[in-house]
Amino acid sequence: MLQNDFYQINYKNYIKYLISRNISRYSNIAYYIYFMWEIVDEYKSIFLVSLIPAFSFLGYIIISLPEGHIIDKYDRKKIFIITNILMVFVYLLLLINKSLFFIYAVDFLSSLLMWVISDDFRGITKEIIPENSMVKAQSLDQTSSGLFTLAGTLSGGFFIFLERRYFYLFLIVISVVAVIMILGNHPAKIYSNISISNGFNYTFKIIKSIIPFLLFTMLLNGLFVSLDVFSSALIYIILRAPPIYYTFFIAGFPMGMLIGGIIAMKKFTEKSGLLKLFVFGIGAIFIFIALNRIAILDSVLAVFLGIIIAFLNVYIETLIINSVPNSITGKFNSITTVFSGGSSPVMAVIFGILSEFIFFPYIIIITGLIMMASSFMVNRIFNGFKDRMDGMKIIYPELFRN
Repeated sequence: MLQNDFYQINYKNYIKYLISRNISRYSNIAYYIYFMWEIVDEYKSIFLVSLIPAFSFLGYIIISLPEGHIIDKYDRKKIFIITNILMVFVYLLLLINKSLFFIYAVDFLSSLLMWVISDDFRGITKEIIPENSMVKAQSLDQTSSGLFTLAGTLSGGFFIFLERRYFYLFLIVISVVAVIMILGNHPAKIYSNISISNGFNYTFKIIKSIIPFLLFTMLLNGLFVSLDVFSSALIYIILRAPPIYYTFFIAGFPMGMLIGGIIAMKKFTEKSGLLKLFVFGIGAIFIFIALNRIAILDSVLAVFLGIIIAFLNVYIETLIINSVPNSITGKFNSITTVFSGGSSPVMAVIFGILSEFIFFPYIIIITGLIMMASSFMVNRIFNGFKDRMDGMKIIYPELFRN
């Protein structure tokens, strides 16, 4: 088979996995949006809303280490299929009971599976996409993620106006579609799964050398959850706007990611000199959102926020996938996600508690100021990541064999 045909077949299969992953994310986002509003509307409690992201990550902390080992040792494509099938059964639980406990339980389980699907997809991407095509693949990832997140957001907002049972049936049907998308998918591997003894030992050595990079991703994820926690309250309590404006605001972010993903296919977004400007811009937008009192303007600001995040995500994901050896990709993803994503539920609960004592727009302003301050260190952090990973290739060459 010609090399061009080989890559073309893999790219088509990559698209199928990407769509399936995004359909699972679509259902997860719709669930997230729907119940964030339902809980604040029914219980008038920001703290109860903050438990949605908290429970969504709790499961990942529990499964992260065994998940990383399984992804590196076994067939990643089979893992992908099995996890999507389990997602169908999780949403079927909604038909049993409608209590708040079951809402949190399904949130816990579906998010756990979504984390596994996402990590496994990154491993599959490493296996079948060559390095020189990774920017294109990651730009497509951001564009499609923005599109499906937008669709999930709009769907979650739409079902607010309907009976809950229709939403439950929708989640079950869409999760079945995610399974159907990948049946019979057989891409060829560029990198093989090499069994490395003491794989976690190597992984922790690499992680220790890139602590500043991990702290930055923790900051980015932890601060962003403030908008997740406060968005429904911002629209409902401060602006006293109807739920349609909540939907517009939440939808603005994935719309921006969709636009940003398309723009990110251009090479200029890879320039490290722009990173400082991107992070500074995120902080400024946070402050504008907190001070603004026009509901529709918040939606516009959310679009700009999504565009900038798409640029950052393409840069970060391309850097990680190209740099980390395939032999420990699963372990690396699982452990670093605990670092980067683990700050989200912790900060969600902290923001929920602080909102009982501090006017929550002030909390959003503080997060914006922290982001602006961190922008002055971002170039040093990313350059340090590159230098340390280059050093690892010399120290541990056995990890980087194809």
